[in-house]
Amino acid sequence: MPIPLIVRRTAEPQTLDEIRDWHGGIVDALVEQRASIHYAIRQSAAVAPRFVGMTEGEVDAHYDADRRELDRLTVLNLVASAEGTLKVDYFHRVAKRLKDSLSLAYQKWHKTLSANKQLRPDFDDGGILDVLKETKVMDNNIIGRYRECLRARHWLGHGRYWSKPVEVDRLDPDDVYDRADALLRAMPA
Repeated sequence: MPIPLIVRRTAEPQTLDEIRDWHGGIVDALVEQRASIHYAIRQSAAVAPRFVGMTEGEVDAHYDADRRELDRLTVLNLVASAEGTLKVDYFHRVAKRLKDSLSLAYQKWHKTLSANKQLRPDFDDGGILDVLKETKVMDNNIIGRYRECLRARHWLGHGRYWSKPVEVDRLDPDDVYDRADALLRAMPA
């Protein structure tokens, strides 16, 4: 079973490091822009229309909200990137019919799926992460720590229309990077 053609043609994977570097660059830009607006207000100089009439405290509140949103989107991106990497690994192991214990477990599970699910297998509940956990090819604590990020990812990625999970405010990009990186590094070759 090859990797679905649609995955190969349109894939634009991002590594965890690329996402972290992007986040750092945007944080630097926000800090510089905030300082620039503060300076302009103190000097009574022209500011962008959205800042006209704002106090320095209001500017701070604006940039604090921007930073919070940036961090949330970075968390979403990091969790999704790790998920994408694991799915590509899954399809590779199934397609190549590798003989290690994880590949054999994936292949056995894959055969039980409907045709649609074979193309888009579940990831969390009853999915790839469960097969990964059952094979005991890595410390299950690593999988569990990554799984804690999924509630925040689902809330962010599906429109935020239900009560915000506590993980959204508890997890920051550095913590999520560490959890996702640990998961990917623990994957057997």
